[in-house]
Amino acid sequence: MTAPFALGFDFDHTLGFDHGLERRAFYALADEVGAPIDPHDGVWPERLEALLDAFRQDRLSRDAMVARFGEWLGVPDLSPQRWESQCYALVDALVEPVDGARELLALLRERGVPRAILTNGWTPLQQKKVARALGDEARHLRVLVSDAIGAVKPERAAFEALVAALATPRECCWYVGDNVRGDVGGALGAGLRAVWFDADGASYPQDVPRPTLHIRALRELETLIENTSVP
Repeated sequence: MTAPFALGFDFDHTLGFDHGLERRAFYALADEVGAPIDPHDGVWPERLEALLDAFRQDRLSRDAMVARFGEWLGVPDLSPQRWESQCYALVDALVEPVDGARELLALLRERGVPRAILTNGWTPLQQKKVARALGDEARHLRVLVSDAIGAVKPERAAFEALVAALATPRECCWYVGDNVRGDVGGALGAGLRAVWFDADGASYPQDVPRPTLHIRALRELETLIENTSVP
């Protein structure tokens, strides 16, 4: 019997682009509260990305992140819900699919291949982004988000949750992502096969195990699908 086969996917920069949505929401919030900041000032993008990275890696809560931003603006008691509202308002304008994402997911569905998304972030926003980017295909996907499963990639527990969702032996689970350490390193460390989606032709760090497969476009996964079947 042919071994079962399943695919897990990162979302951001793998299946969808959000063009810096969360960062842009901070700029919009600053405008809303009457303390505008210049997005072209080189200091602010760096500060905001560091702030968001701490939030995404669960080193800083949402409330603490927004409070720190409020301190920088000189606006105390800034409401986290106001930042969230700005994020939601930007989804339709900024989120789009990666080339070939919808077609690949449709092919997997037609072939009966188990598939799911494992992404860091916060559930309501990630679900809205997935729905916007993937359209009808989003309805057929299980979406696992770090805040809901209580684990952040590259933690092994995050990939354990993915394996459970795919209901497939881990050695037959492939995980596709663009981040070398969080996606490739995390998947390999948890016993999955890892596909590095390298759309930009980046160099690979020497201190991370090599991926099982290296692709430059999602359509390259069609060969893997054609050569692997599910019972």
